[in-house]
Amino acid sequence: MELFKKIEERKALLIDKLLAKGVYKTKDERHLYDVPLKVLEDEYKLVVDKPDQHSPSSWMT
Repeated sequence: MELFKKIEERKALLIDKLLAKGVYKTKDERHLYDVPLKVLEDEYKLVVDKPDQHSPSSWMT
């Protein structure tokens, strides 16, 4: 039961971080609350690794 609680806490944290970055659905259009932890982790990696479109370095080079 403890493992399930930790997984749910991790999912909630990742969902909060994704929402803060303006991500409301996965790349395949599923709601964040409907996907497993692995999908949330993959989505978060995509957001973190994607260059910030508002950053001058991404459009000046």
